[in-house]
Amino acid sequence: MSGPLEVLVDGAACSQGWPQDRGLLYGDGLFETMLARAGRIRFESDHRARLADGCRRLAFNADLARIWDQAAVAAARHGNATLRLQVTRGEATARGYAPSGGEQARAILSVFPAPAVEELPTRVSVVTLRPCLGENPDLAGLKHCNRLEQVLGRQALAGRGAFEGLMASSAGFLISGTMSNVFLELDGELVTPSVERCGVAGVLRAVVLREAAPLAIAIRIATLPLAMLVRCTALALSNARIGLVAVHELDGRTLGRSPALEQLATRIAAL
Repeated sequence: MSGPLEVLVDGAACSQGWPQDRGLLYGDGLFETMLARAGRIRFESDHRARLADGCRRLAFNADLARIWDQAAVAAARHGNATLRLQVTRGEATARGYAPSGGEQARAILSVFPAPAVEELPTRVSVVTLRPCLGENPDLAGLKHCNRLEQVLGRQALAGRGAFEGLMASSAGFLISGTMSNVFLELDGELVTPSVERCGVAGVLRAVVLREAAPLAIAIRIATLPLAMLVRCTALALSNARIGLVAVHELDGRTLGRSPALEQLATRIAAL
């Protein structure tokens, strides 16, 4: 395609290609948020597998070996850090939503300080939110770059004094937090919501499910109507930055402890 006649960024002329990146234009990208410990990416194989699956499903032309080599070098250079790896389809080679197939994926790696222990409150509270997640099985599980639903969720959470907000699908099923997956104790059974309709298949979620087996802890993946939260007796949140964290209060109601979730949290923290 012919290039744009003019590109202005904050009113200034820009001749670089990045303003035409499809990740910026359409959210046409994926990302991984990872921890580096002692210069190594934690659960790197899980992050690699999820990113590779996303690139396959979205048909990205990405040199993943090179991208991961660059991430490993950054992790080794910074030691303990948080890494955000974003892979977009690349600079648009044709106008419109449809990719031409000739795009070359672009990798953007940002490095932040490792999360501090004090980032977590001593008493973790969560609330249910009104904004919902649209159901789309074609995108379900992917950590794609269109996070507007989560943006709305965090806006709704502001001022409510809670650490996290729980979001349902448009059909009324509990899916996740705005930035986390969830594990619940319901009627004496541990369950985690299905992400086959929408939501992110978190790396820590996969780790929790995998590590539960050798501990003989059963966790069922289930489709859970949001109304079932009234029967929840214990709850934990998971993501790559915080690990598996127990919740003390749900919508103002004090929750109990789950020895099984605590055992899992201890095991995962040591991995």
